[in-house]
Amino acid sequence: MSQHVYLLATPESLVASQLPPVEFGNYLAVGTKKRTRGQATFFEIDMDKMESLPVDFINERLVPYKDGEPKRSVFLSIYRVLEQVPLEALKSLYLVTDDGKVLELKAGKYKPPASDTIHLYQQFNPITTRVASKLDPPDFIKFLTDMENRVSTPKLFIVELKLNKLSKDSYAPIHDLPYPNPDQLRDCLARLKSSQDRLTKTVIRQFKGELSYRTIKDGFYIGEKDKFLFYPFPSIEELEDKYYYWWRSALVQCF
Repeated sequence: MSQHVYLLATPESLVASQLPPVEFGNYLAVGTKKRTRGQATFFEIDMDKMESLPVDFINERLVPYKDGEPKRSVFLSIYRVLEQVPLEALKSLYLVTDDGKVLELKAGKYKPPASDTIHLYQQFNPITTRVASKLDPPDFIKFLTDMENRVSTPKLFIVELKLNKLSKDSYAPIHDLPYPNPDQLRDCLARLKSSQDRLTKTVIRQFKGELSYRTIKDGFYIGEKDKFLFYPFPSIEELEDKYYYWWRSALVQCF
């Protein structure tokens, strides 16, 4: 059977499996008995581009069960995993709904967005704060991964979330954006805009829930210093046509 290695975002871990990505995502979300439900986000890893993988351990432990079923998961690491994985080793990113529908995102070319005044980022690893910032995604990653700064991290994985008109007007209608405590969000945005020197403002200190996929703006970013990968999120037209079943599941999850 084939061998796969995956980098899980939540919880941060490196896992080997004999399941291909779609089956692995379904397993993460609903388990083998279909008694659990939970969202999942993970990357597939190019094993040949990893500098140090416990190959002997993988070969020893990643073997089928006695009944011939593939081995679903073998944990390889659970601590400071993200910083140990080279960007070059990252393949596709997979988003899994809580009922096991899997969407594959491939890395694409980044195009600078229109002149939004403020951005909203949900960080996944290694910190989970939700942050408003004046910096666009590449500059935000560069800022937080600059190890000369007192507050920094070696590598960062984030998604940009929609603010719509709130990006320019803190008191614009929030409409259907399902963010908790909208008044607190508006206050954070207003404080950030009113400060000439401040570049970021924490909105939620620790992300505890699941991501509402319909709040994703352009896509996901993972990087360090001047290097980053961009995983574009499909347009509404693509979601409603090409990825209809995943999108329908994602929308049900939002309510």
